[in-house]
Amino acid sequence: MPTDGAAAHDPIDIVLDAAALLYANGQSTGMTLTAVDRLNRGLNSAITLIPTWPSLQLTGPGDAIRVAAISPTGVSMRRVATAMKVIDRAQDGPLDRDTVQRGLATAQGEPASNTFLFSGACATGAGALAVIFGAHDPVTVLVIAVSAALGGLTRRGLGRLGAGILTQAFMAALIAGLLGVVANDLRIDGAVGLVVLCPAMVLVPGPHILNGALDLLAIRVSLGIARLGYAAMILAAIGAGLILGLAVGGLDLSVAQSGATVPLYVDVMAAGIAAGSYPVFFSMPYRMIVWPVGMGMLAHAAHWLALTVGHAGIATAALVSCLVAGVLLVPISHYLRIPFAAIGFASVVALVPGVYVFRMLSGLVQFAQLPTSQLLNSLASDGAVAALVIAAMATGLALPMHAFAVATANRAARV
Repeated sequence: MPTDGAAAHDPIDIVLDAAALLYANGQSTGMTLTAVDRLNRGLNSAITLIPTWPSLQLTGPGDAIRVAAISPTGVSMRRVATAMKVIDRAQDGPLDRDTVQRGLATAQGEPASNTFLFSGACATGAGALAVIFGAHDPVTVLVIAVSAALGGLTRRGLGRLGAGILTQAFMAALIAGLLGVVANDLRIDGAVGLVVLCPAMVLVPGPHILNGALDLLAIRVSLGIARLGYAAMILAAIGAGLILGLAVGGLDLSVAQSGATVPLYVDVMAAGIAAGSYPVFFSMPYRMIVWPVGMGMLAHAAHWLALTVGHAGIATAALVSCLVAGVLLVPISHYLRIPFAAIGFASVVALVPGVYVFRMLSGLVQFAQLPTSQLLNSLASDGAVAALVIAAMATGLALPMHAFAVATANRAARV
């Protein structure tokens, strides 16, 4: 992409820079396309964006074509929010090209969250999830927090060495598995399953799952499948790390059972802490963290009430709570100019059925070695629950966003 000279002022290059920045940092495909439309109005251009998994292609007047080899594998809400502030000025009138370029350069230079703050957020997020899943022993929560913090430091260290996300996720999960073995050897009450599960939950690629669901709803099938496939690879890397770590002590993920039900006030408070931790992973501007915290507490209150008062199934409860969160977060994400998928996942992270996903992966390994009908039934049960809950969560969060996108497109078409 051009960076100097007259070519740098070509609208198609400016739009390409903006689209690539948004696409690479977690913005949904739909909002990236909307950003291109806004820049077209502000720059008085007619540029079309064609998004695919490995690249972005832009076509302009005449034979103008630009391609950026970039995949949507990152999440940085700070960069997206800064870029969208510049792009949204197009709604107020023509944009100065130099101003847009300076704004995009500022957005690109926004840093990721501080390493030690990132590690601390891993600890508080995993510890809060442990409480939600029924941990009562402070020692158990402490071990989980230490495991997640070590995993966070490892991920950042490997990232600086150039390791990819799959390696980072695998190593962090391996640490969680090894500490699960230690917890088992020390006979820490009820710790093994939670020590394994909770640090792994902070590795789940929720924004990619939600963005994939949004693409499928918008009939961008190949891109949606690619996003979900990428998320599945990360989940497989996490599962492999957990399995290998536990295998050192002769354990497996069958020890990771669901926790006990906790009181409403405990569930809501812990959900707020977890929801406040995840935005740090996604480099959200700190002044905005109050929004996912509030939505997380409200969503978990709805989930708790659906389960305990309404006696709904786990998938139905997840659908209800995610619909509540989705309806409220769509306008908030647009007002704050941050990726909906990231703030949405942060708000409902504790609903992710990680115990079923990772236990199913462990069961597949066991089934290959010693197939039994009992193990097959367990695999089918875990897989069905995981699939239903994930589908319910994705539907609950994605439908309000999709409805908003359709309404926005229809309104723009009438103008």
